[in-house]
Amino acid sequence: MALSGDLSDVDIKTLLNLISQTKDTGKLTIKSDSLINVYFKGGHPINADGDKTPVSSMEKVLSLNKGVFEFVKTDSVQESTAALKIEETFSRIDSIRDQWKTMKSQFPNYNVILNLAEAKGEEINLTAEDWSILSLVRVPTTLAELVRQSPYGELKTLTVLSDIFSKKLLTVSLIKDDSLRPEDVVIPVKESGYFAANTPIYGEHNLAFYKRIDNRKDFETICKEMKMSFGEGREILKYLVSQGKVSLRKKTR
Repeated sequence: MALSGDLSDVDIKTLLNLISQTKDTGKLTIKSDSLINVYFKGGHPINADGDKTPVSSMEKVLSLNKGVFEFVKTDSVQESTAALKIEETFSRIDSIRDQWKTMKSQFPNYNVILNLAEAKGEEINLTAEDWSILSLVRVPTTLAELVRQSPYGELKTLTVLSDIFSKKLLTVSLIKDDSLRPEDVVIPVKESGYFAANTPIYGEHNLAFYKRIDNRKDFETICKEMKMSFGEGREILKYLVSQGKVSLRKKTR
C-alpha cells in the first residue's frame, strides 16, 4: 500500500523521518515545482534524482514545503555511488533547510535578468566556482536560465551567486521585453492522471490562468483575457507544465 499526501499537511522532515524509522525500502516521488525521487533501502536514503546530481537532488528535497508525494515500497532499489554523501546530507537536514531559507530570501524571484557589473579596478579574489558561474553571464541571462545551465545543483548555484553578489560583480534588472515569441504559439491542454489531479496549484494568478484553459484557447488569447504580460503568462505556463497540470500543443494555422 502506497503512502501519499500533500506537503502542506506533512512537513518534509517528518515524512523523511517516518520512512527512515519504519526502515522501509522503496521510492519516494514528490511533485512540486519539479519532479524529484528519493530511493530508500532499509530506511536509508541511498539515491535521488531530479536535480543535477543525487546529492543536490537530496538537497532540493529538503527545501520543499509544497507539492504532493507518494512513497511506494519495492523489493529493491539501485544504490548510488554517492549513497554515503546522500545520507550525510539527510543527517544535516536542519542546517540545509536554513541555507535554503537564506537563499530564498535573497533570491525570491528567478524571473529577473542578471547582468555583469562595471569593473571598478579593484582587486577581487574569485574562486573556481565563481568563475564557472560568471562565465554563464556573458550576455544578460535570467536567474532561472542560469540555474538550469549551471554545472552545480540549485542550492550550490545560489550560494555561489550570493558570494558573487557580495563582491558586486553582478546586477539585477527586471524583464521588460513583452513580445510574443515563436515558442508561445501553443495551446495549453489540461492533463489528467494521479499527479495532475492531486497536485495543488499555488498562487492566485496561477489558478486563474489554469481555470481559463479549455484546451481550445491559445496562450496569447488567455494572456489578453487576463490582461497580463506575455512574460508573466510565460512564467505561469512554465509553472503549470512543471506541475504536470498542463501540456502544450503546437498551434496550427
